Amino acid sequence: MPVREAIAERSPTVRSRITNGRRLLAGVDGRTAEARRYRDLVISFADDLGGADKLTEAEKALCRQAAASVVASERLQSEIVAGREVDTEQLVRLTNVSTRLLARLKAKAKPAKPVSPLAAHFAVPPAREARG
Repeated sequence: MPVREAIAERSPTVRSRITNGRRLLAGVDGRTAEARRYRDLVISFADDLGGADKLTEAEKALCRQAAASVVASERLQSEIVAGREVDTEQLVRLTNVSTRLLARLKAKAKPAKPVSPLAAHFAVPPAREARG
């Protein structure tokens, strides 16, 4: 029996709560505003990729990492808006990491549903000559 099959057949009771989808992060109280934002982002990013049930573990990890970096970046941005001093180098690093992670997620995202030819036709404004 290949190793991959043996791992997949393990009982849910011997796998972590994160693997089972019961928690997003170990040891974190999910009731804080930042935890709720993190959870919303993870779900949104997973939905952009076709849903959490269709993702590989690597893609799920990428969604969690992207969400964490966005939440951390938003925290620093709110500090700036509140007039507090922040480490701008840290903000730049977080922004760069977030941008790279989100670009990787976008590259993996399923293309949008194609627009019907009729809808595409009516979405284009008429030429000036035709409006005459």
